[in-house]
Amino acid sequence: MLDVLFQTSNQSYLPPQTTIIYLAMLSILIPTFNTDCLCLVTDLQKQCEELQAQYENTFDYEIIVGDDASTDEATVTRNEVIEFLPKCEFVRMETNVGRARLRNWLIDYSHFDYVLLLDADAEVISDNFLWKYWTARQENAVIVGGLSTPLSATKGCELRLKYELAAEKLRTLPFRQKRPYEFFSTFCVMFHRPVFNQVQFDERITEYGYEDALMGVRLSELNIPVIHIDNPLLHTGINDNKSFLCNSETALHTLSMLGEPMTNKARVSQSYNKLVTWKLKPLFLFFYRIGKGAMRKNLLSHHPSLFIFNLYKLGYYASIRERAIPLANYTSIDH
Repeated sequence: MLDVLFQTSNQSYLPPQTTIIYLAMLSILIPTFNTDCLCLVTDLQKQCEELQAQYENTFDYEIIVGDDASTDEATVTRNEVIEFLPKCEFVRMETNVGRARLRNWLIDYSHFDYVLLLDADAEVISDNFLWKYWTARQENAVIVGGLSTPLSATKGCELRLKYELAAEKLRTLPFRQKRPYEFFSTFCVMFHRPVFNQVQFDERITEYGYEDALMGVRLSELNIPVIHIDNPLLHTGINDNKSFLCNSETALHTLSMLGEPMTNKARVSQSYNKLVTWKLKPLFLFFYRIGKGAMRKNLLSHHPSLFIFNLYKLGYYASIRERAIPLANYTSIDH
């Protein structure tokens, strides 16, 4: 939607003239669950004010944080301070509605044409973060800024840190630009509202995992351009080994529930399909069950192996497909 600013001529001897200035406006939307995002919103609001001063009457904004019924009351209390920042709003759901549904709701609830969707576990690391997005916006494309990983984390978070640092080597800008849909991410992404309305988040996804990968597939199917730029936020949500392993297991249940096309796109399911084709699934599961305890011990240690992590995920996914464990029986730690 485009809001309109009307300016009326002061010349009384002429009929009133109206000059129409179309205001391109930005909605910044942040879904959260038990995550303190006050600093993130404060930094974004400051940059919004700077943009508004730079563009005068041609830019306006809103920042809306949607809380998915967080259970950490101390975090909620801190996030409620967001309400006192200009043009910022904090909305708390009465019940947990799930990752995909909350994101769709936020976009429906917001007002402006351009939508910048950000994860809550992020930190602004550039003074011109919003300016880069604003000047890169396109009506018929999706803009992905990227993700930066900290070089260190607290003790006990080695698995997630090691995983993210390895993934970042594959997320260089040239590589992302060559495979725009494969490296699509909703951690930090801008949509033009009519484009988002064509894809939306799949509300079958209530738990952790694969909502951004599935949207990337949909964007590809609709031939909607995905443009990658070098404009990351710092990912501060480097959770501990146990919770990351739990979330990874939940994501594999989500993947199994989604079925095609994701089960033909995700790397772990592609590997599983090869095991089935080569008739190696029973043998692989036999060794997985024998070594599962030792693998978990490694992954929860201070020196986890990503090779073992990949083997563990493949074995876990194969066991899901064999037993068809309902997703409802598993709950992620990170919503």
